[in-house]
Amino acid sequence: MYSINPKFFKISKYQKKINDKISQCLTCERRCKISLGNSGFCQTRINKDGEIFTIVFGCIPALSFNPIEKKPLFHFYPGTIALTIGTYGCNFSCFWCQNHHISHPNPSVLDKVRKEKEFLSPEKFIDIALRNNCKGISISFNEPTLLFEYSVEVFRLAKKEGLYNTYVSNGYMTKNVLRDLVEAGLDAINIDIKGGGKMVQQYCDIDVEKVWRNAKLAKKLGVHVEITTLLIENLNSDNEVIEQIAKRILEDLGEFTPFHISRFFPHYKSYEYGIHNPTAIKSLKNAYEIAKNVGLKYVYLGNLPTTEYENTICPNCSKTVIKRVNFGIEEFLIDSEGKCKICGFPICRI
Repeated sequence: MYSINPKFFKISKYQKKINDKISQCLTCERRCKISLGNSGFCQTRINKDGEIFTIVFGCIPALSFNPIEKKPLFHFYPGTIALTIGTYGCNFSCFWCQNHHISHPNPSVLDKVRKEKEFLSPEKFIDIALRNNCKGISISFNEPTLLFEYSVEVFRLAKKEGLYNTYVSNGYMTKNVLRDLVEAGLDAINIDIKGGGKMVQQYCDIDVEKVWRNAKLAKKLGVHVEITTLLIENLNSDNEVIEQIAKRILEDLGEFTPFHISRFFPHYKSYEYGIHNPTAIKSLKNAYEIAKNVGLKYVYLGNLPTTEYENTICPNCSKTVIKRVNFGIEEFLIDSEGKCKICGFPICRI
């Protein structure tokens, strides 16, 4: 069972012993009760000798240099590059996952980790970022909460070197984990709101209210928050659902919170669920209009053949202040304080 690089093992900070054979993981809101020798839902937390350990600390099968816009984070250090990593496993069960080769690998996470040899230490990770002139780091690809203990160490080192720290997350960590991440230096997070409550419960087997709770808490703790919804026909594309999400962003996070609505393309098990086609462009444009009419100032459409819906318009003077093309920036009318060069209205963190 445990023929794994010992460096990948790290005791989980948040856990509770139920009895001699069962311990409860308190890293995410699944709060898995794990018996001896077994793993939790995400497959990255195991019960070894009565204590819960992560088996993916420093196990990094995915690493790339990404524009921050790819997260997507459009109002946080635009135009910069973030060294981005991910590991194996996920605490959600979305059938449409585009990174399923690492989040839901076949063979299992445990089998994948057994074969991994190379350990990426937090120090080495930060060194790679600095040597390649990255402005910051991002933990993404699969659910970054599974790298919680690693994240905390990395974030602290990054802060010492003047780098920013970001997460691209489903937002299902426990409150203690989120607070620790912020204390360690989490600067920005893009949280995926999968859809309405019933849809998310049915297809992801989670309580979306806990995601909204964490989005609010992150905002309260000073983290820059952006929201993404992958629009899937007949699952979360109804006008009522889009309006519901947009209103919740407005009420809980504020009118200037960026809302990214992305086009779905079939991935993973989509065909098994009878979904064969990408989201219709008219559905995305309809969702855009609904979100704008609700009162959100920054609404974006992603995964489209044209990029006009990815530009940032100043809410005060109505000028295009950031023109984006393929995750790059073609025009940038933002001053050194993140304000519109034309009227001085605050646009982004910079």
